[in-house]
Amino acid sequence: MTRPTDIDRDAPVIANHEIDITAPLDTVWSLHTRVNAWPSWNQEMTGASLEDPFEAGNSFTWTSYGFTVTSTIYEIDDHSRTLWGGEAQGITGTHEWRFEPTAEGVHITTSPSLETPSMPTPQGCRPSSTTRWSRGSAD
Repeated sequence: MTRPTDIDRDAPVIANHEIDITAPLDTVWSLHTRVNAWPSWNQEMTGASLEDPFEAGNSFTWTSYGFTVTSTIYEIDDHSRTLWGGEAQGITGTHEWRFEPTAEGVHITTSPSLETPSMPTPQGCRPSSTTRWSRGSAD
């Protein structure tokens, strides 16, 4: 399999979440790339583990809402973009994060794509992790 360079733009489910965070880019980037600390600031995460450096080609495991995923980091543009993805329980997901400095802090765009051979139509959606992140960072 070739390493993806983007989310799957033809996937049946593509989400796009954007938020402005009032914090320095270095702080936001550190929170994003320190996978093992995710459960300390993201209440949706009950586990996260990265044993190697946060680098393209390395994998990490995370658990949210009882769903455990092992994701491989595909691309990193330092302090501006990450792309990772993996497969769990028949669902293939690819997740892109973009970070843009602003006068007040950082504008984040996060876009996951999800697909499975028999993907049902979503009935709703849970709050994105950026929503949780912004609540934690704004306090």
